[in-house]
Amino acid sequence: MRSSVILIAAFLALSGCAAPLAPVTLPQALLRPTQEPMDMALRNAAGTFAAPARMQGHPDQVAIAVAELEYLAVEIPAGRSPRDLGSLVGPGLQAARHEVRQWLAIPGNAPPQAVIDALVSAATAPAGEGAARLPRSVFTAGGEETWSRLAALPRLPQANSATQRAVWQWDFGPPQELLDTGP
Repeated sequence: MRSSVILIAAFLALSGCAAPLAPVTLPQALLRPTQEPMDMALRNAAGTFAAPARMQGHPDQVAIAVAELEYLAVEIPAGRSPRDLGSLVGPGLQAARHEVRQWLAIPGNAPPQAVIDALVSAATAPAGEGAARLPRSVFTAGGEETWSRLAALPRLPQANSATQRAVWQWDFGPPQELLDTGP
């Protein structure tokens, strides 16, 4: 618990120092014409990370949720959200992305779009071919090991908390105490 608080504090402190990452997109295979991409990604990722037991044996669904988290952790902190989500959502999603990348052995400097594209390609591959689409240059544990980890989603508290907070603020806006009221 204490390490999570320290991690969040570090991300909050550093979030103002780093330039925003280049925009990323979700592959067309995930998009639905009637749904806003960020809304879809938020709801799916939140549902996946909230119920890891339900996701056991479904590496394709977990891979999509991880790709969506990558997308959210870049786009929301960069201010590319169509809604105001408050100042804590972006850093929380970045901390969640860090937690998930550690679990999957994805280097911190791996380009987010490469992570997204590989995960969606693996998730939409014909049965039995997903692991082969996860390049070792991005997934250092190797495709087979990464696919096995995706099939056994553990409890990831940062990912769960950050995506739940993001959905809540997407639906209801940031809490009043987080709004900049100014003098």
